[in-house]
Amino acid sequence: MNKVYKFLLTQPLQFYKVGQFIAQPGWKHKDIIFDEGDYEIIIVVEGDIYIQVGSEQITLNKNDCLLIPPHVRHFGFKESTNGSIYYWMHFFPNGEVTSSYASTLDTNHYEVKIPFLFNIINFERIAILVRELLDSANEEQPVLLASNYYMSSILIEISNQYCKSVTNHSKNSMRFEMIKNWIRIHSHEKINVKKIAKEFHMTPVYLTKLFQENEQMTTVHFINLVKAKQAEELLLTTDLSIKEIAYELSFNNEKYFLRVFKQITFITPTHYRNSYAKTYLNNVEVDPTIPIPDNS
Repeated sequence: MNKVYKFLLTQPLQFYKVGQFIAQPGWKHKDIIFDEGDYEIIIVVEGDIYIQVGSEQITLNKNDCLLIPPHVRHFGFKESTNGSIYYWMHFFPNGEVTSSYASTLDTNHYEVKIPFLFNIINFERIAILVRELLDSANEEQPVLLASNYYMSSILIEISNQYCKSVTNHSKNSMRFEMIKNWIRIHSHEKINVKKIAKEFHMTPVYLTKLFQENEQMTTVHFINLVKAKQAEELLLTTDLSIKEIAYELSFNNEKYFLRVFKQITFITPTHYRNSYAKTYLNNVEVDPTIPIPDNS
């Protein structure tokens, strides 16, 4: 799980140093520990950087942001890609730094929350601030106060992007569960990707993307899975014919129902009914439309 560090920003952070690095052939990050109490942020612009922090080996790719805390040994565990580019910047916190593995976000407006590892969403916003910091730090007579504020602005932007990603993930997770429950509740109806997408005010392409990312399957396959579970209950708890079950679950025709059921369960509906005739399957996911069995 990703560790999150919280820095107090009632006043600007103390900037230490900054640079841009381009990896040469055979380069590996040097073996080092920050004993002065400074933190380092690495942001990859191009290529791949291989770095071990403590006991954890990390492969950094484009737009990845890594926060290295003080007093932790870190080094390159293998040669990085030739021509890889990354920004590096060091700073000292003002006040106590806390950390946790919780992804919940509190409401302290004077803290920034920086994850140990994070893929930056809006890279250009970060890049602009880093370039401002580089320009400020490399002036002939650099103004430390300006660099402190640029450094603080970079952390604020990283924190904002991270917090938005956590919030959006939470919202998307809740919304996706609502979509799945809606499919279960309406599984006896004739539903398709377009109808579900319209119900939740999204495009069919985006809906399919949600299922691919969260269930590693298409929307249609999930619908068929739910309908197959309903069919299993109807096969075991009613005397409905295969054709009637196909009609009950709003399949276009019996042949299509047979094909879908066998694709999901690997056996035919008739074989399933004969094999599990004495077993009652309780579907805990939804209260389906199932006729009351005749026990007389």
